[in-house]
Amino acid sequence: SHELKTPLAVIQNYGTMLSQPNLAEEKRLEYARAVTGAARRLANLITNILKLNKLENQEITPNAAPYDLTRQLCDCALTHEARGEAKNIDFDAQLEERVMVLADEAMMEIVFNNLISNAIKFTEAGGRILLRQVKDGDQVVVTVADTGCGMDEATLGRIFDKFYQGDTSHSKEGNGLGLALVRRVLEISGGSISVTSAPGEGSEFTVRLPRMPETA
Repeated sequence: SHELKTPLAVIQNYGTMLSQPNLAEEKRLEYARAVTGAARRLANLITNILKLNKLENQEITPNAAPYDLTRQLCDCALTHEARGEAKNIDFDAQLEERVMVLADEAMMEIVFNNLISNAIKFTEAGGRILLRQVKDGDQVVVTVADTGCGMDEATLGRIFDKFYQGDTSHSKEGNGLGLALVRRVLEISGGSISVTSAPGEGSEFTVRLPRMPETA
């Protein structure tokens, strides 16, 4: 309820201010941007709520097909490149060539976009993010590590809970559903996720997925 009401209140308040007569152009643009931003956050929240609800109720089943995980990771990294560059973050991608997995490509995109986006969000300007992918027996291991603010034990215990946000200073940037979606997608895809972190020392998320055997 709180997550829905907050952006609605922003839209209502700034919408009222936009109706003021003789409003300066600078203020009109500022208020319009605030309304647009709040509407976008509300739309994302509703989309994620519906998506997570369907995943939890098994209304969505993975449409598994072979695809190249290396290519997907490159695409996800490029999607967030501008945000990382804006914060002068050193993004280090260590990827093996062409690793095939049998999974739902669209669902796995949710996983890696969330992890990379979070790493950028919680890493201070001038920090570093590592995206690594290696084969490990019949699995492939993807690591997203950052030099950001890190998390304490209490936060680590709840980081995958719905609507939980350990760092309230970033609350306006998310809704606490991203990692819940990530975990659920991996659960129904035969994968797993784990995290290690400490306050002030950054965080490291590790995803494990079954990989397809290599053909001769």
